[in-house]
Amino acid sequence: MTYKRLSSRILSELRSDGRQSLRELAEKFGVSATTVGKRLDQLKEEGILRGISADIDYEQLGYRYNAITRFKVQGDQIEEALEQLKEHPYLNKIYEITGDYDILAIGRYHDRDQMNKIIKKLQGHPAIVATNTSIVLNTHRESAPLPLEGASDSASD
Repeated sequence: MTYKRLSSRILSELRSDGRQSLRELAEKFGVSATTVGKRLDQLKEEGILRGISADIDYEQLGYRYNAITRFKVQGDQIEEALEQLKEHPYLNKIYEITGDYDILAIGRYHDRDQMNKIIKKLQGHPAIVATNTSIVLNTHRESAPLPLEGASDSASD
């Protein structure tokens, strides 16, 4: 098994169950736990493996509203606006984007009133020129894993 193939297999296994031990992974791949441990360390050093996190159902925790807000920002103040948005605990994904808007943020909220108050507060930032918010009605796919093997070949699929 090549080192690249081992990396893909380790990442795939951790993606499906991040609680597996080095020994369990090594047994699955027919290599030593030391080999798996060294490869994990290298994947972390390369920034490929940023950590292993829990898959949390936020709706079960009371975050019933999921909203996508686009922000139009005064041109020279995008970094300032991004810094403010990154500090907000209810925004769990923030992207700088192209098009009519400059920033896209995805937030989770307990109820409509909370969402309304937070978005209005964010609109009050002097760098924010306009916003557009969409409430997610149903989620059909979220955080779906991408193919890890042959990723450079799959662009033509």
